[in-house]
Amino acid sequence: MTDIYGYAAAAPLYRAAGWMQVIPLPEGRKTPPPSGFTGRSRKPVTDEQVRFWSQSDPTANTGIVIPEGVLVLDIDAEQGHQVKADGAKGISELSQELGMLPATWSSTAHGIDSPARHLFYKVPEGLAWKGGAIEGVDILQPGHRYSVVWPSIHPSGEMYCWYTPSGAFSGTLPHIGDLATLPWKWVDYLRKPDRVSNSTTLTPSYSREYDDRMCKAVNTFLNKTLANPASKGSRHDTTLQAVWALVNFAQEGHRGGALDAINQLKPRFIAEVAPDRQGKEREAAREWASILSGAMEKANGVQSHVDPCEQSKIERMTPGEFNELTQNTIANQMRESHPQAVQNTGTMPVQAGSTPVAPVQNGSMESHEASKNASSSWQFEDLTQLASGIELPPTPTVFQREDGQGLFYRGAVNDLHGEPGCGKSMIAQIATAQELKADRDVIYIDYEDSARNVVKRLLLLGVSGEQIIGHLHYVRPSAKPSSPTSLGGWRETLDYADTATLAIIDGVTSCLAYAGLDSNSGDDIAAWYNTMPRLISACGPAVVLIDHVVKSKDNRGRYAGGSMQKLALIDGISYSVDMTKPVGKGVRGTIVIKSGKDRISEIEEHCAVSWSGNGSHLREAARIEINSTDPKLMHVTIARPNMMPSEDRQAKRDDFRPTGLMERISRMLEDSLEEPNQSELFKALKEDGSGARTAVMSKAVSLLLQEGFVSNRSGRNNRSIFKSVRPYRQIDDPKSDAYVDRMSREEASESDDENHLEI
Repeated sequence: MTDIYGYAAAAPLYRAAGWMQVIPLPEGRKTPPPSGFTGRSRKPVTDEQVRFWSQSDPTANTGIVIPEGVLVLDIDAEQGHQVKADGAKGISELSQELGMLPATWSSTAHGIDSPARHLFYKVPEGLAWKGGAIEGVDILQPGHRYSVVWPSIHPSGEMYCWYTPSGAFSGTLPHIGDLATLPWKWVDYLRKPDRVSNSTTLTPSYSREYDDRMCKAVNTFLNKTLANPASKGSRHDTTLQAVWALVNFAQEGHRGGALDAINQLKPRFIAEVAPDRQGKEREAAREWASILSGAMEKANGVQSHVDPCEQSKIERMTPGEFNELTQNTIANQMRESHPQAVQNTGTMPVQAGSTPVAPVQNGSMESHEASKNASSSWQFEDLTQLASGIELPPTPTVFQREDGQGLFYRGAVNDLHGEPGCGKSMIAQIATAQELKADRDVIYIDYEDSARNVVKRLLLLGVSGEQIIGHLHYVRPSAKPSSPTSLGGWRETLDYADTATLAIIDGVTSCLAYAGLDSNSGDDIAAWYNTMPRLISACGPAVVLIDHVVKSKDNRGRYAGGSMQKLALIDGISYSVDMTKPVGKGVRGTIVIKSGKDRISEIEEHCAVSWSGNGSHLREAARIEINSTDPKLMHVTIARPNMMPSEDRQAKRDDFRPTGLMERISRMLEDSLEEPNQSELFKALKEDGSGARTAVMSKAVSLLLQEGFVSNRSGRNNRSIFKSVRPYRQIDDPKSDAYVDRMSREEASESDDENHLEI
């Protein structure tokens, strides 16, 4: 099974094991499934349909639609989820009431030690099941969802694997008959009661008219929640998030009903979950009380003085106390720390030993002057410093390549955007590791992940615990900076920004949502840029935004998802991120970043000499090689870009030359004491960390044979065995990307003698 890759090879094996509804999924992704083959009215998957899918996309990911008689518990780990609890912990607590779950077959892409996985059980047919078992544990069942399984590749680059009931890695597939049977106590707890089919007559529709006592935001949110009370997978999860949101509304100053809205949810929640609880209404009421008390514990009772619904969108982002805090804080810091700089030139000082930078767009002082004097938003600037060349634009000094070229501008807003799972956060954490290892301060504002995962990644990148504790300032907000509960933290963020060299904002879309702003509105985006990223960059660090791209590849262009205003407001550099080779445990991957817009033009001249194809106007800036074969240390090389002109790289698939693999095979044969056969050679490549598919390895060997670098002859059991005739090197191959480069042959030779920059 180790050589099997893709849907075409895996589907027959699953069907032979009894998993008949095997569907293809996009390579490296979980969605979307093929239309019409999932859900309650799904069509059956026939042999003919499998052959069609296998021929049209043989390397697709593989999913199995859950058949009758099988139920899957989807256990979520706490990390990676902002709201859901630790599913493994919840299941453990539930087991104290219902008894231990029997060991069974499981599937996960997160490794043998991860609690996040799918547990497969046999159950009676014909029963209706709840949407979730407990907070953090969803139920995959016939007619609802599917499971992504081996040999699929997770968006992170890791492969899904099967594990036996003992927890060991399995090289074989489970038959449906091999699954453990779910105990009856668990069946009773997870099933819907028989009278659930009549629930529509027992439960009113809860349609409601606009309540004048409540503001617009609360009315809209309450209607949406009541219309779909299980939108988050279960009523418990949906109600939990709704109560938290309404408590947050109340604290932000939405008057006239946020707490009344919570009270309207109570009878609806109790009426709908009571039939599924052993203690009926009494147990449902206790569950409601737990949800409410948990949300209220997070509230400090402080409310805003102004109802946000009565303000414009920009005013919502910048109420009076927010303007006064952010603008005066920076001005006061500058007057206290650097009075001469503010009085004489207005130039923003930066950390000792670094190059002084002007903190805003094109080297001008718009944002700093605005923050220094809020009452003078319209005034003509003194251009003496700029015209004399004394005040220069920022130079890129953060996130350095192996040749010393920096890739982020200090005192400016930069961005990384790409598809989910392309490595944006990984790049941000590599840049963070560089700064921390140099004992420089970093701010990490995280809306997407958790401190546990970020710190774990930094330790793997070689950052010491002392450096993390002393220089990393990590925050995971759940409200906008201007909310009453966030003002103290926002002040502290600006204090840290005065000495930090890098500030990461991971999750632009989530940040905008917490601020009540629309990521598709140019006005909202402009308001947010001027009241968060630019206020931080005005203090000196390189601000790096992590954002998503638009869904349509045809309409993607050079900017992140939402309004094109995002690209217009970048005053540093904007990068498109693409994972060209999967990154994950035990493999060597590659992430490429390409410049879409360099406002200051200090980096783009060090990028590839030509644009990428498809009219995207992107120029490669760096290739980040990530070696994760050592479980204790991640080795990273931030390499110079591939300088080959794009039109030469857009070769047809038939002309594809795996030159890197060709050189690796050539070196192996040169060093080999014996003449290996093809199986032995391919096995050695995989043991050496190669993630190449068998077809690609065969292509590399074939080209080496055709061009006289390798010879073969008949060996044991009439198998061809190979030996080296003469060395193959990419640098000598005119058809190789490495051959066409700005570096001269002499420079390349010198660079081979230098140590790569490894983090």
